Formats: sequence, C-alpha cells, structure tokens
Amino acid sequence: MNRILALGIATVMAGAGVAVASPAQAAPAGCRPGYFCIYKHINYNPNYVYYASGRDRSWTNDEFQDQTPVLENDSSWFNNGIVAPGIPTYVQVHDREDHVGAMTICLRAGTGFPRKPASSDRGRSHRWTYGC
Repeated sequence: MNRILALGIATVMAGAGVAVASPAQAAPAGCRPGYFCIYKHINYNPNYVYYASGRDRSWTNDEFQDQTPVLENDSSWFNNGIVAPGIPTYVQVHDREDHVGAMTICLRAGTGFPRKPASSDRGRSHRWTYGC
C-alpha cells in the first residue's frame, strides 16, 4: 500500500513539473565505499576502473589497470561517496583541467551513469562539492 501511495505522489509531483529525485543505486562491483569510480568502458566494467577519494585537478597522470590514461577515456561513472554532515557528497567532472570548462557529469552520492554518450571520453578533472 505504501509503495502504491508513494508512486501516486511521485506521479502527481512529476505532472506538476516538480523534479523527483531517483533513489540511490547499488554501487557497481569493485567501486569501494567513499570513492568516485571512473570506468574506461560503459556499464561499469570492474576490470578497468580508477578510484578517486579526493579532488583531482588533472587526470593527466591517472591510469586504469591496463596503463591506459584516465584522461578523456571515461565512459561510465559512479559516486560511492560517504553521506555525512560537513562532507561534500557531489562529484563534478569537467572537460578541462583545474575544474574549469564544461561540467560533463555531476553525481550525488549513491548515483552513477553506466553510460552517457554526450559525456564519454571528455573528462579531464573532477572535484567533490556540495551540489551541482
């Protein structure tokens, strides 16, 4: 009954133009708690993942397990960050170094994109923030 009521409320809110947040997703295999995970291939291939616990002003020296540079080789992303007071829970990916240029992805903790063609292979830096 509660599930039906929640679905009905969400439907009414969506129809009224109110954005309804999607629920947190389960972290993909291999994405450690507290990390932002960047994948070389779509659909979170755990054989090609880069883990980031803090901000990174340049992906120039970052590599996947096969020594492929992370720089402009990002195809899926998951934010497995920690949600706690005073800790930034969003990750912004930018198409230029030093967190400038266009933001290609912005993820709140517990969310990811197994694929997003418009953003693939464009990342050059990322940072943890309090919002998008």
